[in-house]
Amino acid sequence: MIRTVREAELDALARLWQELAEAPAAEHEAALRHCFEALCRMIGAANASWVGIRRDLNEDPYAGWRIRALDHFHNRERRLALGLQIAERIAQGEVDPHVVAVARHAGRPRCHLRAELVSEREWRQSWTIHEAFREERIIDRLDGGVPVGADCEVHFVLDRRAGEPPFAERERDLLRFFLLGAQSFLRETLLARGLIHAAAPFSPRERQVLALLLTDANEKEIARRLGIGHRTVHQHAEAIYAKLGVRGRVGLMALWLRHRRAEQADPGAPPSAPLWLTEDGKAGA
Repeated sequence: MIRTVREAELDALARLWQELAEAPAAEHEAALRHCFEALCRMIGAANASWVGIRRDLNEDPYAGWRIRALDHFHNRERRLALGLQIAERIAQGEVDPHVVAVARHAGRPRCHLRAELVSEREWRQSWTIHEAFREERIIDRLDGGVPVGADCEVHFVLDRRAGEPPFAERERDLLRFFLLGAQSFLRETLLARGLIHAAAPFSPRERQVLALLLTDANEKEIARRLGIGHRTVHQHAEAIYAKLGVRGRVGLMALWLRHRRAEQADPGAPPSAPLWLTEDGKAGA
């Protein structure tokens, strides 16, 4: 067991795992926001972000990894716009030491304190923090990632603002333990955005239509709820089916059921031997 994490905190994590596992597929976005709120409360963060990344290239300072989807708890619209700017600057070849350090550890479940990734000098040189997020007065960041296959990862990023203490080992290990126990939910966050099992990512409107296709609402009802035309809903539905390679709504439902049955053995039970523990029983970085 992780020595820095208290029993009550493990109980809270187990409840969160269970809540996420039991969330209906159609309410995935609400489940993610519930996850953000719970993590900010348990770990003591001012904000939380979800990042889906894929490796599309072979050689560059980021080892080919690129941001493909984002979501945030607070300042959502502003942060989404900033995320697009950051992704564009990375694509144009700008190098950020903090992002490079995160990419360098890709390929295994891990969680890092900021000081474990970059020095104080490199942190001050991180333009993703000190240019993009200057207004939020971020002074520390906690990053945890889980690989999903060879070319895709899910990251949770937690921030603290000026006036708050830096994250410590306890918070790092709490996030790491959450990530290991919530891997089924993390895979579903990628599935719902078209980053796995899909030929291309889903657009924001396709994600709205997808969520309702996973309910018992027919296309006319979906059109009414979203305030768009029935034909438009049908076109989005056909695009979703094509991207996922399924034959209509029955195939879509079957894909989600197969995913949940394959990934969720016992989501409410904490792992008996966390995979990140070293042989001497201490938590590795």
